[in-house]
Amino acid sequence: IVNIAKEQKAIINLEELKNIRERIKYSKKMNKRLHNWNFYQLQTFIEYKANAEGLKVVYVKPNYTSQMCSACGHIDKRNRPNQSTFKCKACGYEANADYNASVNIANVL
Repeated sequence: IVNIAKEQKAIINLEELKNIRERIKYSKKMNKRLHNWNFYQLQTFIEYKANAEGLKVVYVKPNYTSQMCSACGHIDKRNRPNQSTFKCKACGYEANADYNASVNIANVL
């Protein structure tokens, strides 16, 4: 992430992950997997390396990043028919759900 941002002379946008454990509700098995991952540590590593390279890191509020269409801006829970698929109910745009959310996060600035 830091190497790509350095090549592109870009700012790194990260989703603010505070209280993620309280917000995410999956199966017992998946919750255990996710809750063992240290999101704070990952962000700390990225921030540390970015600072060493003189790059700026911005934290973005996660509100609706996965429900908002990156093409037209329409927000609807139904835009996510399943975990991996994004299909906008307004304009019909389709993409991988993670890709769509990452475009929304990148476009915050």
